[in-house]
Amino acid sequence: MRRILIAATTEADVCSASFCLSLSQSVSLGLVNNLEFLSVFVPANGNSSMAFNQAITLAWTEKLDGFVCVSPKVSWQAQSLLALVNSDKDAVAMPVATKNGFEVSLGEVSRLQEDTERGEIKVRGASLDFIYLSPYAVDRLCTTHPTVNYKGQEVKLVLQCGDIYDSYYGPDDILAYRLLEQGIELWLSTRNTAHRHDTIEYMNEFSSVLENLKANG
Repeated sequence: MRRILIAATTEADVCSASFCLSLSQSVSLGLVNNLEFLSVFVPANGNSSMAFNQAITLAWTEKLDGFVCVSPKVSWQAQSLLALVNSDKDAVAMPVATKNGFEVSLGEVSRLQEDTERGEIKVRGASLDFIYLSPYAVDRLCTTHPTVNYKGQEVKLVLQCGDIYDSYYGPDDILAYRLLEQGIELWLSTRNTAHRHDTIEYMNEFSSVLENLKANG
């Protein structure tokens, strides 16, 4: 049975009810598909980058079979998570509908590289609200970055705070660059969409947005 870590970085230990429902359904569906989803909640305390580092370090040290980083304010269909972790790619994000649309960097739409069989496209960057990393990607990121002591724990410094650079870069930008350094391509699922919950649920579907972009591109 494959063991995959699902890590949610929380502020004030808050997660949505829809997140909890999606997680419980995913755990149940995973068990009948030879997948054991192990969930962990990591307090961000205003530093989501270090929370991510704590989570990916855990996946690496425990030699797990994959790592999923997901926002505790996001919901998804259990089957879409299975499709994500069963991808043959080493880094795959799921588009998340938000009030500002989708946080995805596509590049030139007319030159998109597509895996039509799996329903995935190669992207320049994507939100860390829902992303899967294979054991290979986790190992490359952790073995090529230094270890620091953070709150009494030995943590791999994969992501750093954006303000150490000459311009501000968010954690998603930095991870995309870290993957690129290791020759790992970042892909995006186009057949599945997760939805962010703030005061309302944002119900856009990425597949429709992509078709419109292609039609007008």
